[in-house]
Amino acid sequence: MATTQNLPSLQQRLLPQLAELGSSAHVSGIWPLETYYLGAIRFTIQDVVAYDLHLSNTGGGILLSGTVSADVQTECARCLEPAQLTIEAEVEGYYLINPSYEELDLADDEFVLVDDSGEVDLAPALLAAIIFETPQVVLCDQECRGLCPSCGVNLNEQQCDCRQEVSPGNPFSVLKDLDIG
Repeated sequence: MATTQNLPSLQQRLLPQLAELGSSAHVSGIWPLETYYLGAIRFTIQDVVAYDLHLSNTGGGILLSGTVSADVQTECARCLEPAQLTIEAEVEGYYLINPSYEELDLADDEFVLVDDSGEVDLAPALLAAIIFETPQVVLCDQECRGLCPSCGVNLNEQQCDCRQEVSPGNPFSVLKDLDIG
């Protein structure tokens, strides 16, 4: 589950500019998102969220396509030190104009209705694209050795004197004698 703290909106007027079939518009800029969450993991935007979008009237609605990118930081899943990554995602969306509800053959989550003001909020589409491209597990380095499970020392910075043997009470202790060679 993904959530945000105070998702900033990105209102875009679609009508009357895009009211005619085949009309299109290009929109680009900076979206002021500061943080987002993927489950309990917090991601902090390091600079800006940049977007480059194309909107086109397809007859019954407005098709949104484009890209969004951001440099983000979170904690490494192994050692809890800062981990950086760049998110580059494809944005998609569909905004219905004056739909005939009897003719709709789309699920409720496949479109957004354009309200009477002719505006829509593009922020949910940008956030969905970012979250889709965000990995579930982020590491500071692929070779990260993590924390010692006994004493908690960061094994990337120093070795510890803890015994690396499995305690006899551990249900996995029987595996230490397993010959897998």
